[in-house]
Amino acid sequence: MTEVLIDAITDYEHKHFWQELDEQIERTQREDPQSWAEYLAERELVLGPPPRSRRIAPEWEGLITFPEEKHETGPR
Repeated sequence: MTEVLIDAITDYEHKHFWQELDEQIERTQREDPQSWAEYLAERELVLGPPPRSRRIAPEWEGLITFPEEKHETGPR
């Protein structure tokens, strides 16, 4: 029983951490877009630019639109 409670508490803490982080990111994007843009620029310097495309099977080419592609080209 103790192990079940420990697992439940750990799971709750994990979810709470990520929820709080998401809220902080959204708040920064909304309240300080300049800082958010600077963060993204710095992140790209460290990690490099995001991949332009993903490797998929040739028979799926043109049939799949990835979420990042929808944002780049607008709604389809």
